[in-house]
Amino acid sequence: MKLPRQLEAENILADVQAVLEKESVELCSGSDVLIPVLQLNPRVRNHLFAAKAQGELIIGYEAVERALANELHGLQKVNNQSDRISRLVIVSNDGSPRFYRQLEFLHAKQGERVLICRLDIDSSLLGDVLQLKGKKVKAILLNRKKSVVNVLKSLV
Repeated sequence: MKLPRQLEAENILADVQAVLEKESVELCSGSDVLIPVLQLNPRVRNHLFAAKAQGELIIGYEAVERALANELHGLQKVNNQSDRISRLVIVSNDGSPRFYRQLEFLHAKQGERVLICRLDIDSSLLGDVLQLKGKKVKAILLNRKKSVVNVLKSLV
């Protein structure tokens, strides 16, 4: 996993990697793909809400899938694919087995540029974090590198 260069420049790359490697879970039952399990803290909460306020957050699995497919199509057209993480998909811990299988397919399509993490909260609380009153949110995409870096930095 190649994290954004900015983390290296700020000398926190090892700390972020340690947090991401601390706890992981199979993406879905029987999967070879392991994803980090993240804990919600006030800094993560603030950066997620800030990303939403700045229009750098996509909410809902279908919207996430569409956005990533469009980006990938554009990257393939200009032959500019990287294996460095530039997008972060965060999912709740209460998705169905089918939901997590869909994420496994998404991971296979998108390659290493997308990091999928499970936030150890349910979809109701994730909706509350984003101040979407009463709405359940199972998947979000941070679609700008600045927001990805901010959330990753807030883990340490």
